[in-house]
Amino acid sequence: MGGSVNPEGYLDLISSSKYGRTASLGREVEKQARECPQHPAILWQDAVISYDEYNRRSNRYAHFFQSQGYKKGDVVALLMDNCPEYLMVVTGLAKIGVITALINTGVRGEVLAQGINLVEARSMIIGSNFIEIYQTIAERLRFRSPGTVYVDGPQPALELPASLQSLALLLGECSEENPSLTAEIQGEDILVYLYTSGSYGARKAVPVSHQRFWIVGQQLRSFGYLNEDSIQYMCLPMYYNSGFTVCFSGMIITGSTMVLKSEFSATRFWSDIRRYQANYFTGVGEMCRYLYSQEESPDDADNPLEIIICNGMWEGLIEPFKQRFGVKHIIEIYGTTENVGSLFNYEEIPGMCGNLSILNQRQGEVVRFNFDSSELLRDENNQLIKCSPGMVGVLLCEINEVNPFYGYVNDSEATEAKIIRNAFSEGDAYLNTCDLMELHENDYISFVDRLGDTYRWKAKTVSADQVADVLLKFFGPIEDACVYGVKIPGHEGRCGMAALQFIEGETMDWKRFLSYINSRMPEHARPIFIRICRDLDHINSLEEIKQQLQQEGFDMSGIKDSIFFYHPQKEAYIPMPQDIYNDIIAGKLSF
Repeated sequence: MGGSVNPEGYLDLISSSKYGRTASLGREVEKQARECPQHPAILWQDAVISYDEYNRRSNRYAHFFQSQGYKKGDVVALLMDNCPEYLMVVTGLAKIGVITALINTGVRGEVLAQGINLVEARSMIIGSNFIEIYQTIAERLRFRSPGTVYVDGPQPALELPASLQSLALLLGECSEENPSLTAEIQGEDILVYLYTSGSYGARKAVPVSHQRFWIVGQQLRSFGYLNEDSIQYMCLPMYYNSGFTVCFSGMIITGSTMVLKSEFSATRFWSDIRRYQANYFTGVGEMCRYLYSQEESPDDADNPLEIIICNGMWEGLIEPFKQRFGVKHIIEIYGTTENVGSLFNYEEIPGMCGNLSILNQRQGEVVRFNFDSSELLRDENNQLIKCSPGMVGVLLCEINEVNPFYGYVNDSEATEAKIIRNAFSEGDAYLNTCDLMELHENDYISFVDRLGDTYRWKAKTVSADQVADVLLKFFGPIEDACVYGVKIPGHEGRCGMAALQFIEGETMDWKRFLSYINSRMPEHARPIFIRICRDLDHINSLEEIKQQLQQEGFDMSGIKDSIFFYHPQKEAYIPMPQDIYNDIIAGKLSF
């Protein structure tokens, strides 16, 4: 297996008049079950599930929900950890046109209830480990009739509350034959709802069509990253865009094998790779950093992993990671939750997250942005101004036939706000990604920051991502870092605050830390406040954690963590006592 681009295959894909308009998840699964019935589809713990078995078990879900009166366009909310049943639920419902809302397993309380209510679900399927969590929000849920809540998964609960039903028991008598309704599903029909993180307001549900699912899988196949012999290690949450739209689509479209894990574990990763002989992995940069931080072993390179597809990989880690673990290819990709545009760094240029053009097919543009007014810049003809190489701007992805934008579920205002119309010509439309990118030669781009993660302090723009990157390179106790801007009374803009997680048992040399910061970043970028946290889970919900940290700020009354601050007169980081906090709030201390 290699990472070489197949130009003919990709051009055939994008020049096709159909663009996957007749494709559907159900038909693709049935195709694999028909053409390679005994080929392994899912490796789960010690179980091997063939494409035939996967298809038959999925059909049981289709027939059950059809018997309950579910129709095309109905919605079922799914709150479950990664497991084979997860994929079978989605596939079975897709075969009869029912949309699955993929719920983030990390959210709780009102946020969880709002996400389910937003999509007007008819029912809900939960894993047995989420029963208590469901019960905390049960009274706040507004299901459409019938409103049944089912429990499913690899570990069924022995006893269920009266309000819940065991789906495994109900499926017992259901047919395993392919449902006839699958033939009626079209590419433009909605397959699932994914959710934005909510970092810029309320969480929004994003429709993903069967067509989009098919196109991403075809891209991966055309680029030579995946084929039927690939064994993909999958530990991203399935409710992630990368998990569902990239990993799952790649598996189904190529007929490859997926090693399915419920979570990522840095300590078990390489033993799993060797056990299952996995040669392909999709992850995020933080996962690779965690893997690299593990203690070295003489057999690190003795593994079958060949290709890593990821986003957010630190440029300086790519080559050391390849050399240590014997990985041949690390390919950065970029995509939005809205699934408009797909950018691939298929030439593997370090530091780049993708190319605006794929074989002369333009995906989008990087345009000028006024940080003071927070507006996109237009010229005298009212057209947006494209960046030149070396400039930083906002990435816009073109909305077109291949990359449609279906909008946010039940939120027309947010949908319209996301679209930039008449950007470069009358009638065009682009999706505002709200991502800052640096444009390089030959249309390559590198990620700089999220607009919301870029803040103004002392009349200058600060990239939270770049500050965090500097902190993480400090040779000391820092295991993880999250940087964000917070308001200080009496000061314009937002100053920097960093939440740090220390390596267990380690302490900070604050004098050496300050010296390091001062030598690597300008004064306006230096964090004023430092919060010492016990845990920062970047993998599960980074943006939600950042949002929570930002809301809490440096309010000592609501934070139990230790807070240090940069004292401008003492020119040192010191613990923040109550009297100093009171002075800051009263505007008596100037920074």
